[in-house]
Amino acid sequence: MANASVPASDAPRERAEPKAGNSGFTAELRDEDRQMAVHGFFAPAELLEFIDLVDASARTAWAAHHFGHPTAPRRMRRVEGEPDAGASTCWTPGSGGFTYEVQTPSGTRAGHLSWREVHVQVTERLTPVRYGALRQAVEAEQAHAAAYTTCPLPYRTAEAWNDLFYRSWSRRSAALSLRSTAALNAIVPAAVAHPSLF
Repeated sequence: MANASVPASDAPRERAEPKAGNSGFTAELRDEDRQMAVHGFFAPAELLEFIDLVDASARTAWAAHHFGHPTAPRRMRRVEGEPDAGASTCWTPGSGGFTYEVQTPSGTRAGHLSWREVHVQVTERLTPVRYGALRQAVEAEQAHAAAYTTCPLPYRTAEAWNDLFYRSWSRRSAALSLRSTAALNAIVPAAVAHPSLF
């Protein structure tokens, strides 16, 4: 498990610069935005990988590999129950971290999060029990995914494959996905968090 200490070499937090938007100005991110930025950035398997990284340079290298191309930022829409439900959010790679942007009908908020800040937020709630639950859930989900059998082989027909394999495989897949998501939420909860299961 990653050490909770944070190297000082990661880039510091930067202030958002004014730019064109609905109101003609980009406001600073709120604390809940920064929490949502970290929560929404990771899939459970990615969070486990990030926790296991040993230092700032390893986190920077991991991010460059997993973030995707600089011209293809990640986008997500906030769902009901989250702050500014329906708002469009975007993660764009930046120096030593990423820029997170929230577009709402009333205006835009944006700011830079360093990998140091992300690491601090991830390790704040990290405990051995939560780490173990995340690892167990991710490994179970990955093993189940590896057992997937494409149709029709080795089954005689697509209907037989569906009845004898796919339905039960899909139910189990959904249950494992919920389990790994719950483990992620226990470590990096959304701004309006669901009750922790452990």
